[in-house]
Amino acid sequence: MKWLSRLFLVLVATFVLNKMAFASGIKQRPRVIVTTDGEYDDQCSMIRFLLYANEFDIQGLVYSSSKHHWKGTQDTPGYKWLGTEWLEHQLNAYADVFPNLRRHDPDFPSPDELKSQVFVGNILLEGDMKEPTPGSDHIVEILLSSDPSPVWLLAWGGPNTIARALKTIEEKYPERMDDVSEKVRLYLISEQDSTYRSYIAKQWPQAETLICNSSTYGAIAYRWYNYQTEEQQSYFDKDWVTRNILENHGPLCKMYKAKNGRFRSEGDSPSFLHLIDVGLGNLNHPEYGGWGGRFIKSGNQWRSSQDKGDQSSLSRWIIAFQNDFAARADWCVADKYDKANHAPTVVLNGDRSNKTITLTARPGDTVALSAQGSCDPDGDTIETSWAIYPEAGTFTDNALLNPANGEKTNLTISPVENSAFRSGTLHVILTVRDSGTPTLVAYRRAVIVMQSY
Repeated sequence: MKWLSRLFLVLVATFVLNKMAFASGIKQRPRVIVTTDGEYDDQCSMIRFLLYANEFDIQGLVYSSSKHHWKGTQDTPGYKWLGTEWLEHQLNAYADVFPNLRRHDPDFPSPDELKSQVFVGNILLEGDMKEPTPGSDHIVEILLSSDPSPVWLLAWGGPNTIARALKTIEEKYPERMDDVSEKVRLYLISEQDSTYRSYIAKQWPQAETLICNSSTYGAIAYRWYNYQTEEQQSYFDKDWVTRNILENHGPLCKMYKAKNGRFRSEGDSPSFLHLIDVGLGNLNHPEYGGWGGRFIKSGNQWRSSQDKGDQSSLSRWIIAFQNDFAARADWCVADKYDKANHAPTVVLNGDRSNKTITLTARPGDTVALSAQGSCDPDGDTIETSWAIYPEAGTFTDNALLNPANGEKTNLTISPVENSAFRSGTLHVILTVRDSGTPTLVAYRRAVIVMQSY
């Protein structure tokens, strides 16, 4: 029974290390594998992704195919295929700016670490999952590893290479299907081939899947201007992109494939924007809404949902994440920490953990909320605002925040007759904005659980 003793020791050690990491404030980064068909908007998304590489534990960058792009075979010609070299070129440019990025966060992975994660997956045809490939085999290796933490599989093209990996596990390791299903988190940018419906959804029904459709990603895809207000469009026009990304921001940003100088498309970016911890708590609660959109659950699938009055559930965050992108571009050329801007640190009701806090209330109650202790790492002044996010919650009766701005506010729940009371949750978003250039924001969320008398 020695193996049981060893297993017990491993589990205890893992628990202790996790507790120590939490206590010391070590960032718990989500494990991520990206599969990409290499479209120009994928290449734009990848540059933004690399500027946030410190936020993830990147465990794979895999070339794949889609209904829009494939390499082709002797019998079937390729279609709009852009090759398997562009990632290497971007990573070479990343290497040039890496020393500066590290000055702003030591968690940025080295160029060699990232290059070791590049694999060619199933690229020959649309929906190609016939044979294992180096890319699919690498995904298998990660999913079968002893690490029980979730693995986010981001499909920027078709999910066919992911499907091939899961097929290999089904064929060779059927006894592992349950625990792999527990690990898998799929984020699909639409369904860019048939392999999700024809294979994954049928054979892996327990694999949690987020499907982001055009009502969400459209806000930053090819027809972005149809989804945005005039103010938002100013953060995507030629002047903004040229000033903040293309010029004087190093070789990586220079590779950003703008169209005539203005924003082209990053339809795939919501997949990893969803994973960036900006204090909105949406990573494990897609229904909360965040930089990667808001979702409604049906079974083990999450589908994009729109917010009332907005064409996209990204709309409320657009200016914030564009400014954040510009700040990251500044990091590429700022050789000292104090030469660029960094997001504020937010404290909510004394809680510094960056996690959502949960409070309870009854009709007629007043809930006190405070941002006291929030600060900015660059010494910038900060402004604080509060807002109810109605679509994220389920409580539909009247509630009022007063004041809407300032370090402290009160949430007053309207009194109702018991017979008219409807339970549910109400979400309050605290936004802290700095005075730096570009202006950066960070958030915290309070979920108010309504209780009956």
